[in-house]
Amino acid sequence: MKQANTKPIHYVLWDLGPGGMELNVLQYIDHFYGHSKMEVYGLRATENTLFDESKVKVICARNNPGNTYWKYWKYCRSNRKDIFHLNNGGPVILLITLLAGVQNPIYHIHGTIYWKSAIQKVYLKFVWFFIRILLTFRKVTFVANSHYSEKVFRDNVLKVKPLVIYNGIDTGRFYAHFHPRKRLKKMAYVGRLHPGKNVELVIRLFEEIAADHPQLELHIAGSGPLQEAIRKQCDASPFYQRIICHGFISDIERFYGEVDLFLFLSAFESFGNVLVEALLTGLPVLTSDIPAFREIYGEHHIFELGKPENYNNIKQRFIQAVRTYPVLASKPLTMIEELKHRFSQQNHVDQINALYVQM
Repeated sequence: MKQANTKPIHYVLWDLGPGGMELNVLQYIDHFYGHSKMEVYGLRATENTLFDESKVKVICARNNPGNTYWKYWKYCRSNRKDIFHLNNGGPVILLITLLAGVQNPIYHIHGTIYWKSAIQKVYLKFVWFFIRILLTFRKVTFVANSHYSEKVFRDNVLKVKPLVIYNGIDTGRFYAHFHPRKRLKKMAYVGRLHPGKNVELVIRLFEEIAADHPQLELHIAGSGPLQEAIRKQCDASPFYQRIICHGFISDIERFYGEVDLFLFLSAFESFGNVLVEALLTGLPVLTSDIPAFREIYGEHHIFELGKPENYNNIKQRFIQAVRTYPVLASKPLTMIEELKHRFSQQNHVDQINALYVQM
């Protein structure tokens, strides 16, 4: 490692499950273990199912009595001279961090949705207004995980320009399963089964072509609140015998290596780890029109189907992509070297470490 930070680091998360932000923190712990004392603070966590507590102290704050915000303020106040790395904490958590006296916390943006209702927007905008006042004499280091999430934050939340640091991927782990695809036998969805992921559209698209491709199967890997609804939709399909729901898969690199087409039609994403992972195995992808996805595959517009709300357009482009599958399948090979460099774990962690050293 280049020059290493030695100050204690506190990673602040809402939950401690296997999500994208949490897996990023897992990378940091693996890389900085032995150089810095580290703690993970789960604001509403009741259990730790992810972090090795022989390497890092884990605090599941929900298990301790008291108000969530008051407990967090006291935690910040006790450790205010250390480094605080907030992962999508939201404006209230950032405000508490600053009011508790923490100097220059890192506010790491992993998302593009900042409020879900008009009332929530007014309340949160009010909090961001106070933060803007504090920023006239206090410093916060803002980091975004894509140019798209940086722009959304700057346009809709706060007129600052976050540093863009792409998520780090264990590129070698996925590239080890690389092989060019020749025939379309298995299509797949990988990711959380959450509202906005549009897994139901993936099932509908499979049904559009299943009769003409009698050997084709659909494989769905992931878990979440829509798991039962997705399973019912699959069971009701006339092609239910060819739809397999796997649930959560730990060795996801193997899964990518065994399928031939990946559909990811999410309505909102700030990045797209799963797309990088899939392409590294040689798996062609078809996606919605999220700008962050274009940062991953560049000028290869053959991967883009369009807006999820325009199903007829997506359907037509999907059917055309399937007809010209060999062309689609040839594209990942041309992108491998750039993907391995731009989105490597080492590249990501080196940039994060550079921030820590400056603190």
